[in-house]
Amino acid sequence: MTIKEALQQVDHHDRIAVEVLLARTIKAPKEQLFAYPERDLSQDDIERFLHDVERLRAGEPLAYIIGEKEFYGLEFEVNEHVLIPRPETELMVDKVKDFVGDKPLKILDVGTGSGAIAVSIAHVLAQVEVVATDVSGDALEVAKRNAVRHEVQDRIRFLESDLLKNINEDFDVIVANLPYIGEERFRFVSKETEQFEPHVALFGGADGLQLYRKLFEEIHEKGLKPGLLIGEFGFAQAEEMELVLSKFFEQNEWHIEKDYASIERIFVVSFANA
Repeated sequence: MTIKEALQQVDHHDRIAVEVLLARTIKAPKEQLFAYPERDLSQDDIERFLHDVERLRAGEPLAYIIGEKEFYGLEFEVNEHVLIPRPETELMVDKVKDFVGDKPLKILDVGTGSGAIAVSIAHVLAQVEVVATDVSGDALEVAKRNAVRHEVQDRIRFLESDLLKNINEDFDVIVANLPYIGEERFRFVSKETEQFEPHVALFGGADGLQLYRKLFEEIHEKGLKPGLLIGEFGFAQAEEMELVLSKFFEQNEWHIEKDYASIERIFVVSFANA
C-alpha cells in the first residue's frame, strides 16, 4: 500500500488529523505525504496507522494519540494524566509576561498539569523563579519532563500539593488554571473531553468554581498578597465568578478580561497593598 492509497482508504472528517497520524507513522514531515505519494508503506506502518485512525474514530483527542500538543510556540508532552493545553490559556502567559517585564520575580503556578503555563513562563522570562504545584503526582512527572525538554528545569520547582496546602512562602505572581467545569451547572464539556481527559483536571464542583473559592480562602488564610493573581474560568461563568471575586476581594482589586476570541475568560486580581 502506498501513502496515496492509505489516505484514500481512510474516510474521516478530520483529514488534517489523519495526515498528521500518517506522517507520524512514517516519521516524516507532513509535506512528504504529498511530495512522495507513491512511497510504499511497510506492513507495520500500515497496521500502526490504521490502529491510530481507529483511536481517532473513537473520539480520542489527536494530542493523546501522538503524545504532544503545541502551546505558546512550544511542544508539550501530554498523556491521560494531564489536560490538553488550550490556546485560550496562552493569554495568561501573556498577562504574566507583561506584568513581570524584566524583574526577577517569583511565580507560583497552581494546578500545573502538563506544566504548559509554568514552562512557557520560564521559557520567555529567563530571570524568574517558578514553583509549579499539582495534586496529581502523575501530572507532575509529565510537567517535569516538559521542563527538561525545554531546558528550564533549573528554574522550576515542582511540588505535589492540594492547592496551597504545602505552600509556605510568598510569591509576586500566582497563576491558576484550575478545573472549572461544573458537575451540575456550567457543564459545558464535549463527550470526547469527558471520556478521555482526566476528570480531576476537568470538574470543579457543582458550579465549577469550588476550587477557586477554596484557593481564595487559602490565599487569605496564609496572608498571601501577590502583586498579580490571575486565573481562567469557563464559558458563561463570568457572572458567577464576579460574585465569587466580590466575596473575597475588594471591588477595586479585581476585574474580568476577555480572551482573544472576545469571550470573558480570565480574572485578574491586583492587591493594592502588595
